[in-house]
Amino acid sequence: MTLTKADIVARVYAEGMLTKAEAADAVERSLDLVKEALAKEEEVLVSGFGKWSVRRKAARRGRNPQTGDPLTLPPRKVVTFRPSRVLKAKVQGVPLEDLAPGQTASAQDQGAAENGDGGSVIRRGYF
Repeated sequence: MTLTKADIVARVYAEGMLTKAEAADAVERSLDLVKEALAKEEEVLVSGFGKWSVRRKAARRGRNPQTGDPLTLPPRKVVTFRPSRVLKAKVQGVPLEDLAPGQTASAQDQGAAENGDGGSVIRRGYF
C-alpha cells in the first residue's frame, strides 16, 4: 500500500490538534519547504528520519533504445535520500543498539560474513 499526501493529512487531522484544512496546510507547507531547499541545492535533514540532498551527475554516453544510435546524455541533477540509523533500524525491525555508532548495517553484515557466520549475507541497510 502506498502512503499518499492525502493519507498523511488524514493522519495528522486524526491526531485531533488541527482542523482538516490546517492539517492540509501544514503538510503542504512542509513539503514546499523541502522542495524550495532542494531547488536551491541545499540539504534537508530531518533528525531520526534522514537527509535529502542534490547531487550533480556528469554527462554520459548512452544510446537510443529504438535505433541503437549512440548519443551523449547531458549533465543533470538528481535528488538523493540517505535514511538515518533510526529509520534503518525501524525498517529492519531491529533495536537501534544493534547498529553500532558510525557503522552501517551492511558493514556489520560484511563483518559477520568474514567471521564465517553463514554462507550468504543478507545486506541490511539497502532500501
